[in-house]
Amino acid sequence: MVRHLFVVDPLTTIRIDQDSSFGLMSEAESRGHGVWSCQLDGLRAEGDQAGANCRQTTTRQVQGEHVELGPPEMRPLGDFDVVWMRKDPPFDMEYVAATWILDLAPATTRVASRPDSLRNWNEKAAIMQFGDLAVTSLLSRDMAEILDFQRRVGGSIVLKPLNMSGGAGIIALHPGDLNTRSLIETWTGFGTTFVMAQRYLPEVSQGDKRVILVDGVARSALLRIPPADDLRGNIHTGAAVELAGLDAVEQAVCDALEPALRQAGHIFCGIDLIGGKLTEINVTSPTGIQEIHALGGPNLAAELLDAALAR
Repeated sequence: MVRHLFVVDPLTTIRIDQDSSFGLMSEAESRGHGVWSCQLDGLRAEGDQAGANCRQTTTRQVQGEHVELGPPEMRPLGDFDVVWMRKDPPFDMEYVAATWILDLAPATTRVASRPDSLRNWNEKAAIMQFGDLAVTSLLSRDMAEILDFQRRVGGSIVLKPLNMSGGAGIIALHPGDLNTRSLIETWTGFGTTFVMAQRYLPEVSQGDKRVILVDGVARSALLRIPPADDLRGNIHTGAAVELAGLDAVEQAVCDALEPALRQAGHIFCGIDLIGGKLTEINVTSPTGIQEIHALGGPNLAAELLDAALAR
């Protein structure tokens, strides 16, 4: 029997129509595979042997009764064919320590995504290695430099913390906003914390595209339209979603990313595009596959399992 271990946040509180981990688990079970799950505190290593205090996990398509957990059992990571690292940020030292444990998985176990690549590909900063394909960005903790960047790109910028997900902490600063200096002070911890500043793209009012790439190949996309009272196009903040195609510029961005994503072992990646510009590369726990399937798109959970088991 093929066995999967999912390293996740608590499963009892998830939305089964939105949670990609739940979709992957359900797809695995539909194939007769075994599914186990644990949280970060279930991971451990002694010497060069890594394991997980985990529970066999059964899913049901009924919100509120959607998961049944078996008794805790200690298993070496080598018992599993695939370990899915699906813990949401914050990307902190606890997360990094978990990737050190996952580094010890034997060669017979596929870790998705690869632990070293999770550490190396910050979801905000990784776009900077792709030059003009990405929105104009500044990574700095210098308050004066951020203010100068705001002036140079036309007066409107977006600030993003580097260690969060789901749109948490993202703000827009426009010319004449009397809160600008105070917010930059706060977000940089008075010059002690790096933040990502990006040129504000007015096309965001028409929505951003979340493109799901399976083993580096763009497979489907959602157009996420933010509510009128919010900058962010994240689904859990109230964005409306619809299936979307890719234009030539967007497809070219995806094609350019493919070799690097494949080399890094990012089986499951969700990139964000606004106005044809790359704004984020989400690799820790991307979402969108449930919504795509529900809207009549491909079964990406099935494609992701195939990709994970293919190598």
